[in-house]
Amino acid sequence: MPKKKPNAVSLPAIVKPPAGARLPLREDGGLVKVDAVYRIADVHPTADGPWSGEANKIAWTDPASGYACIIRRSPLYQHLCGYVAVPPGHPLFGREYGTMLGIMIGVHGGIDYSHVCERDAPEDRSICHVAVDLGSRREVRRTVADDRDGHDDDDAWWFGFSCDQRDDLVPLDTRHPGSDKTPAFGVDDPTYKTEAFVYGECVRLAAQLKAIGEDRDPRAADPGPTLIPASNLEYRR
Repeated sequence: MPKKKPNAVSLPAIVKPPAGARLPLREDGGLVKVDAVYRIADVHPTADGPWSGEANKIAWTDPASGYACIIRRSPLYQHLCGYVAVPPGHPLFGREYGTMLGIMIGVHGGIDYSHVCERDAPEDRSICHVAVDLGSRREVRRTVADDRDGHDDDDAWWFGFSCDQRDDLVPLDTRHPGSDKTPAFGVDDPTYKTEAFVYGECVRLAAQLKAIGEDRDPRAADPGPTLIPASNLEYRR
């Protein structure tokens, strides 16, 4: 039997925390009830930084909209991305993000992802809401059937955004080879977008998607860009 390859980084994998588990994701440090948290060694940055204590996937349900949300770390550059799912019957269900240019939705960097639930991908890496244990009943992942006319009530279509924009500091940043430092915080200086920032933008996106689902103007529902104090975002290599 082949030996298991040791992990490069020692990170505990936390899956399906106890019912009522909460993380300090709000701008003011307030706690948010989450469904699952994952820490994955081969996705997590090895260098020290503001990401050191962060997870690589967090799943929760936004109480205001009722929509499933995910914060997930990109395996490519190890920055965070945010995702929100809309249910069947939503006007944007099944809509590709490239066809949404006339829809005024505000979110960091703009929507750059739209896809069916990744039901066949490992749960700790998938863009698909996790299965949740509800006593003796187990809620399955929200998926989209191949035949959208025959979908289940738990189906979902995901929209997402990425924190690898020009003003974002990315853990594995190959856009600036040879650079050994990041300037101090300023208007044009890149900053790392934390879990709290991505959480805020997910809630922001969910509010606008909910408004569209209720035939309201998403601009009126947009609370505006997430604001995190500079000291929480600044990072120098």
